[in-house]
Parts: sequence; C-alpha cells; structure tokens
Amino acid sequence: MRRIISVALVLAAPVAVLAATPEAEWKASIAEQNFAYAQRPHAMLKIQDSAYIGEGQTAVLQGRPGQPGSWKWSSDSKAVGPLRVSLRGGKLAVTLNGKPVEPAQIGNSIAVDKDVDVAGQPTQVGANIQGWRIFVYNQQNPDAKNFKGVSYYPYDPAFVIRARFVPDMKLPPRIFRTSRGTDKQFYHAGDAVFTLKGKNITLPFYAGSNNPKEIEDISAFFTDELTGEGAYAAGRYVDVAGFGKFPAASITIDFNYAYNPNCARSPHYTCPLATDAISLAVRAGERDPHAH
Repeated sequence: MRRIISVALVLAAPVAVLAATPEAEWKASIAEQNFAYAQRPHAMLKIQDSAYIGEGQTAVLQGRPGQPGSWKWSSDSKAVGPLRVSLRGGKLAVTLNGKPVEPAQIGNSIAVDKDVDVAGQPTQVGANIQGWRIFVYNQQNPDAKNFKGVSYYPYDPAFVIRARFVPDMKLPPRIFRTSRGTDKQFYHAGDAVFTLKGKNITLPFYAGSNNPKEIEDISAFFTDELTGEGAYAAGRYVDVAGFGKFPAASITIDFNYAYNPNCARSPHYTCPLATDAISLAVRAGERDPHAH
C-alpha cells in the first residue's frame, strides 16, 4: 500500500494565512507525485532492475562499468559480480567487491557505478513470508527522462464520501494474488458503508497489521465500471488515514486521490490485484497511464 502525499498550500494575506482549498491541495499532491515518480534519486521510474530474495536465495549484480544501462541482477549464486546479496536464517548478507558491507547500508544506498546504486527494504515475497526487495537505480533511465506526468480525472467533490465504518475486530488475513504471480497477505480491517451516486456501496478496507494498536491507515483495492475503460485494468487503490485510534466509527474516503498500483508503471513492484468491485463509474482519481 502506498499513501499519496498531500502537500499543504497556503496563501499569504496581510492579516491571516488562508487555508488552501481541497482542490488546491489535491493539485499540489499530484505535483508531488510527479516529482516522486521521476526526479528523486530513488524515483520509481529510475528503477532499472529488481531482485526479490527469499530465505536461502542469492542475487548477484552484474554489469559493465561506465554503462549505467547494463546493470542487472542474476539469480545464479555462482554468478560473478561486484555486489552479492543473500538471505540466510532471516539475516541479510552483503558483499561489495568481495568485502562485507553492513546490511543496514542497503536500506539507504550502495553505489556500484557512476549514476548507478542499489537500495532495498524488507517485503513480502509470499503470503506472510518476509524477504527483501532490492532495486537497481539508474539516474539516466530513459523511463524517468521521458516521463510526462500522471493523468487524473478532474477533481469532483461529489467523490469525497463520509462513510460508516463497520470494523472487523478479528482482523482475519486476506491473501491477494499479485502482479508478479506471487501472493501478499493483508488483514480485513472492516467495511466502509456509504451511498455514492444514489447507490449503496460496501467497500472492504485492509491493514498491514492485525494488531489494532498498530493500525494507522487502511486501504481499499477496488475495481469499478471504468476499470479497463479509462482506469487501470488491475484496479485502483484508495487510502484512509488520520482517523485516530482504530477502529473509527466513520471515515472520509476521497476518491479524487484514488491511485494506480505502482506496477501500472513499473514491472519491478509486486502489487495486489483488486477484486472488490464498486458497481458504478468512479470518474475520479488516476486514469490508466497506458491509455493517456
């Protein structure tokens, strides 16, 4: 799950500072999203390759110095390359040019060539099975250089919904198939019950933990009548946060912030495929990047 970052805008006035309108904040969040996709050092579109490592597995980075586009992972443990990463007994082992590297360093960055570095983080490599995901970043990646920006439906306040929240305090696990053909596990946090465009909707929401004290945000993975017809074919996500102590009696869902999973633009992510349907056209949020 990925939370879209909203950037607060304020207008200076001689006497007071005026709050930005909801639409202005939404536009600012889209500008921040565009920056995050392509301009940050570890922007999504600068990812050149990925290694998903489970227990007992190894990845070796191979490439030609001075050629940023050549660096790729090999899953052959006998392969030769300057960077080797393996997972044994739940612990990550990293060597660079044959010398041990503190594993925590890979959480920030390990440079391997001019304009090329790797960084990673723990992730599910199977349903509730923890491993590591390690990306190769190329600062000269054409995907980032050619990025034209995200496309959203026009802002519509009618898609800002106050919903009754029916919690599922058992927080049962729910397994989703992913874009890479693996499984990811989340926990059913409860259902949002609301009326949208005259229709009664029940939309499940999920959390990354089954400990109520750790739940600070929840997400829905949904399809609607625009899925594959202007909206991304694998569905979209919408997040809710800031509701205080879980569970909340009611939540605000802003479908203007509905976004595509990261795998809509990068094959290097593992994204849950949406299965919960909204039986109307949600003409708000992010459009299909392949159609626009």
